[in-house]
Amino acid sequence: MIKNAIALGLSVFLLSCGSNASKEETSTEMETEQVVDSLLYFRQNKMKTDFLARNFPDLGRQEAAELQLASLSRELAAGAELAGWKMGGTVGDSTKFDPIMGYMLKANGHQIGEKIPIGEFPEKEIMIEGEVGFVFKKDFPDGVKSMDELKEGIDYAVAAVEFAQSNAIGIDGDASTLQTNHVFAFDTGQAGYLLGDSPIPFADFDVENETVECFVNGELAASGQSSNIYKGHLNALYALANLLPKYGQQIRAGEVVITGSMYTNPTVTSASEIELKFKSLGEIHFDITD
Repeated sequence: MIKNAIALGLSVFLLSCGSNASKEETSTEMETEQVVDSLLYFRQNKMKTDFLARNFPDLGRQEAAELQLASLSRELAAGAELAGWKMGGTVGDSTKFDPIMGYMLKANGHQIGEKIPIGEFPEKEIMIEGEVGFVFKKDFPDGVKSMDELKEGIDYAVAAVEFAQSNAIGIDGDASTLQTNHVFAFDTGQAGYLLGDSPIPFADFDVENETVECFVNGELAASGQSSNIYKGHLNALYALANLLPKYGQQIRAGEVVITGSMYTNPTVTSASEIELKFKSLGEIHFDITD
């Protein structure tokens, strides 16, 4: 399915660029590889682009997932290490749940107290998401059959920050032409993450009642709570555990999963001091620098 969609979209893209490539040179397999080349180029160069919106205006969910995971395969083959996954636990005001995931690489992890250049992120802007991370102690190659089975596989909870900013934009910046699937193909806006240093054994964590406040330059910029995660953190984890095997992936022991922001995210575009205060998971401090 994705090969046909990519073949059509990339043919248009190549023609618009004046390419004289022959049919043999632009086989379906090569076209898929070339699209992944483009996605990785924009990500690695911190660029926003309407490449997907312009060439794949009707990109489907399955196609988007396959593009994201083809990018992951390419990065792993080049030596990258998988740290875990993000799951779309919140959408707007949490009136609906759209189960899409993104992968996180160890190379994109940051540390408490770190000074992080704004240039690390697409077009030098980043959303600061206050989340909860769950580290697993069991593999789930076939998903989970019950919530109890899921809970038994979680080792501990930890405070987390996601740095979120998608490379995907609408055609000429027109948001009406941007689809969720364009963002999904670009790894769901996953631009980096940071984990806290005060983990709590999952059995002792009040998973339904965590809260967080986010301060930017000493001013309260956002606050939220676990109830902002649609049907709760465990709902997001349960959905992810059963979604990944459909794409040939799985949650593995030692991996972390973050489950969505607990508040409406502030965006940072310049040097800023950031502090997140969690109810039971401690505090996270770091600086964004110019």
